[in-house]
Amino acid sequence: MTESPDARLDQRLPQIEVRIHVENSAEPLPPPTSVRDFIHSNSKWWIATGTFLLVLSAYVLTNPGRIDAIDGQIRFDVAHNWLRVGRPIVRDPWVGPIMGVPGRGGAVYSYYGAPASILSMPLLWLGSHFYPYNIQSSWFLFSLTSSVIGALIAPVVFLLYLELGVAVKEAILWTLVSSFATLVWPASCTTLDNAQHAFFGIAAVYLGFLSARRRSHALALTGGLMAGVLILYQEYFLLLIPALAISTVHWNSLCEKFPTHESQTEAESALTRLLSGIVRQLRFALEVVRDAFRGPGEARSSCLRYLWFCVGVATGLLLSFAYNDLRFGSLFDNGKMRSFAHRHPVWGNPIAGLPTLLISPGKSLLFYSPPLLLGILGIRSLWRRRPEAALMILGASAALISFMSCYAGLGGDWCWGPRYLTVLLPMWALAFPFVPADKLRRDLVLAIVGAGLLVQVLALSAETQRFFFERAFDDHFWAEDPWVYFKHSALFARVGETISLGTGPPLTARFFNSAPVTDWYTYTILGPPPPRSMAPTWMRNFKIYYLPRPWPLWMCWLPKTLRPINLGVWAGTLLSMLLAGVGFVYHGLHAIQLAKADEAAANEEKAYSAVSGKT
Repeated sequence: MTESPDARLDQRLPQIEVRIHVENSAEPLPPPTSVRDFIHSNSKWWIATGTFLLVLSAYVLTNPGRIDAIDGQIRFDVAHNWLRVGRPIVRDPWVGPIMGVPGRGGAVYSYYGAPASILSMPLLWLGSHFYPYNIQSSWFLFSLTSSVIGALIAPVVFLLYLELGVAVKEAILWTLVSSFATLVWPASCTTLDNAQHAFFGIAAVYLGFLSARRRSHALALTGGLMAGVLILYQEYFLLLIPALAISTVHWNSLCEKFPTHESQTEAESALTRLLSGIVRQLRFALEVVRDAFRGPGEARSSCLRYLWFCVGVATGLLLSFAYNDLRFGSLFDNGKMRSFAHRHPVWGNPIAGLPTLLISPGKSLLFYSPPLLLGILGIRSLWRRRPEAALMILGASAALISFMSCYAGLGGDWCWGPRYLTVLLPMWALAFPFVPADKLRRDLVLAIVGAGLLVQVLALSAETQRFFFERAFDDHFWAEDPWVYFKHSALFARVGETISLGTGPPLTARFFNSAPVTDWYTYTILGPPPPRSMAPTWMRNFKIYYLPRPWPLWMCWLPKTLRPINLGVWAGTLLSMLLAGVGFVYHGLHAIQLAKADEAAANEEKAYSAVSGKT
């Protein structure tokens, strides 16, 4: 007697607490029929919306509620002036001289891309509408930009899990792991834009997968447009495009026509198997391209989707050129090199850079996102099931890490963790559910996820720049010593910093922030006057370094009349949003259970009718 699809799904559900796939076959495994049916149901949208609301409320509640870096302050100034005077110019008298670049008409412009400023404009409009006479409220709202966009990563990852055939409840749990146990969480609670990069990257991948399943050129083009936004942020994301575009290829259909499996001996090392696998995939890609020129078929269809994806990316590149011309009168001059030339060297030592990003306690992605280990262990099983997904992840990671290893400012300081690699984390999260059970026990999976959650809670607990000022680092300390992240770790130091929050600010702390106006509470932090050796003493004048980082915790120290927002109303609204998100998820899961019960009843009635007919 054959087993029904619903019975197979029922067998998987009891294990979802720490569910991991067991792969015993090298063949790609299609998703269960019940999961495929669920993908087309309304329930997934209830759950996706619920996860967004849940994650968004948590991100906003743990946000600093103030502009926490001068990079964010200058992006705010561009957005503010763009709305006010219709030009993306910089007029901030404190941040402008530090980071502004002279451009067209003698005006000062930022060398950063347009999206981070444009995407914040709805929040700035709300600030000007509800708080027209309080610029601090606009700064507060601007600080939430990455929280809103970072929270959008969660539903996209959830939907991608369903595309990969992951069970529904399991997909929800792994989505929460991706959202709260990796660097994505602190990256979404800052005015830096790395979480925004992660959203557009994973959204492009999702649309690419949909285009392959539906054989849609329009979806491939839309995915390319999402990836093109990455180019508007930073031009180096062009290096990731060939890998991201692989998501548009319907790999399993092509594998039936061009088999890639070859015999392997037990004596082969893991590195040998990896290299031989890469060579086979390159041969496979070459065969697909050749077949695309021979005539119609899946090979040509996949290649056309790949090209449409690249057309979308090209649109982003052209807009980037246009924005350069708008600011600096040149298609290829974005102002970065002119600004960097007198501030710090651009290129560094890759011999120090690569191990810094991989294993250093100061900037290793594994230290700051422990669940990445689950992705590494699961990537082989994901390769067997969906080779295009694994190849996309590995290709994008190799391209970005190789490039960043050669960049002098690879750490992105002053900040928390290896923020430039945040764009890779949602992609690696796709491999989380596929860790083979024979490689990692359930309790170890829980321990790794728990460690990731603990690291992110530490990241959100205290002010990031406290670490750098306490050590009197120069502005470009990382350019002076390429091995500095093996000697100092903000992660290890954060344990003591978090514990010290219990004692409160020192008696010498007379001001809240080092802003140019003493009663500005949501303006960015500005550094100490020279000499830098006095920074540890200087910072003791400001409470911001000794108070908890989330805005509900530091804002309660301010008199009600000085708070940029109504603390009680905001906290109550966000808690209500969190409960609404939980309710949406529950509604979606309940609808699935009802549908299964109805289907089981219908099958039972059909079986009864068949037996009655025979008798």
